Amino acid sequence: MPPVFALGDKPDVFERLADPDVRLAIWTRPNPCRLEGFPAYAQPAHEELGCLPDWLGEDIGLLGDLYRGIAGTDWRVRLETAVERTCPAFHEDAVRLRLLVTYRGPGTEWAPEGLEGTIAQVPTGAVAAFKGRAWPSLQRVLHRSAKATARQPRWLLALDAETG
Repeated sequence: MPPVFALGDKPDVFERLADPDVRLAIWTRPNPCRLEGFPAYAQPAHEELGCLPDWLGEDIGLLGDLYRGIAGTDWRVRLETAVERTCPAFHEDAVRLRLLVTYRGPGTEWAPEGLEGTIAQVPTGAVAAFKGRAWPSLQRVLHRSAKATARQPRWLLALDAETG
């Protein structure tokens, strides 16, 4: 079985997504999250993006450009604070490509289809690009959200293709 994921410490790891067998690419960068200026109780919504800390606005712009380079399309963003496991079942998204970053809390869990007993986790702060069902392939990589609680919330950023 050829490798279904690529791991690298530079954003050029996403070039590996051109390989039809690679379903997941992870850029293991340092976490840009700075907790000061972004209180733990914050539950940002897309309407509030103009008042987010500078580091987050800059990161969203960087990741949007990265997404456009990978997917060749404009993107939409979802930023959420989770206090529970929001997607408990392993699944593949009904999109072409989803880019995920967990800024706080445990990162997204993933496993190649059929190997859910061997669970890996995206490091906090790393950028993961998951191919979805709309990107045809014989192999699949499934993922789910990590556990979160009110005392240990997850801050998650998701980028998808912009829909008409």
